[in-house]
Amino acid sequence: MAARLSLDERVFIESSLGAGRSVADAAARLGRDPSTVHRKLARCGGRAGYDARAAHAWACARARRVRVSKLADDPVLAAAVTERLKLRWSPHAAAADLREAGMSVCAETIYRACCANDARSGLPAGSWDKLPRRCRRRRPRSVAQAQKPSPLGQYRPIADRAADVEDRTEPGHWDRDLIVGKANLTAAVTLAERTSRYCLTAALPDGYSAPQVAAAVTAALGRQPGGLVRTLTWDQGREKARRADIEAALGIEVFFCEPRSPWQRPTNEQTNALMRRWLPKGTSLDIAQLRLSVIEDKLNHMPRRLHHWQSAADIYTQLTCNHR
Repeated sequence: MAARLSLDERVFIESSLGAGRSVADAAARLGRDPSTVHRKLARCGGRAGYDARAAHAWACARARRVRVSKLADDPVLAAAVTERLKLRWSPHAAAADLREAGMSVCAETIYRACCANDARSGLPAGSWDKLPRRCRRRRPRSVAQAQKPSPLGQYRPIADRAADVEDRTEPGHWDRDLIVGKANLTAAVTLAERTSRYCLTAALPDGYSAPQVAAAVTAALGRQPGGLVRTLTWDQGREKARRADIEAALGIEVFFCEPRSPWQRPTNEQTNALMRRWLPKGTSLDIAQLRLSVIEDKLNHMPRRLHHWQSAADIYTQLTCNHR
């Protein structure tokens, strides 16, 4: 957000207008956007009546005024937001659902109230823990780590994947990854269909070495309609060494991302982030398939902005009906 105009800037605008210069010229000399100057003029008497010192005094007084959070000012709205955050909905999903119910609040307001971590924001203290990333503060993305050699030897790179997979026009292409539990001792498989974002999960009670991972992936995808299992893409790691078993069992091609390139599998990365709402980092994943299936069902039936607030299950059901 741009800084407020200083008194010197306001005086320069007043003198420039008095000399007959245009608003655009004054803005360019100040390095400001013309719309910023137009907005200030409209608030303070217009081009003919603009007084720099009076405008600056009014702006300073307005900046000092006590601002009450929208959620603090509306307990009913705050309670509705809190209820949806407890369901692990994102602020965007909560805002969209409330809008349908005739209650207006934007996602940014919810984020700010959560990160304020103060009951005066309108939400209970600690509401940041209900956010998708569970961060007390918003932080810049970390710098990617240096690339390491792949343990897989020769593999089918993602660059060889068909264009239909990349643009998501053809269903049946899946991304796969692991979510790892406390101390890297346990893990679970997640699979995400690229068109619908439908998620499948598989427990790994016997560990996550290559044979266990291959068996879990084969079983999960083997239960899907044949037309909805075409390719599989995952990142690099030793637990993926039995990819040939999956290709033979399912009759599909398995592709690999480049080393240290998770952005080449954005669908599954986002799915894992959503899964962490129920299985935060540090949680042991030595859990039964039933519990994973419950979380999977909650995630698949959650309204998604990219589907115009339909769920992934709605979209996947439509695809399934078309590919029986």
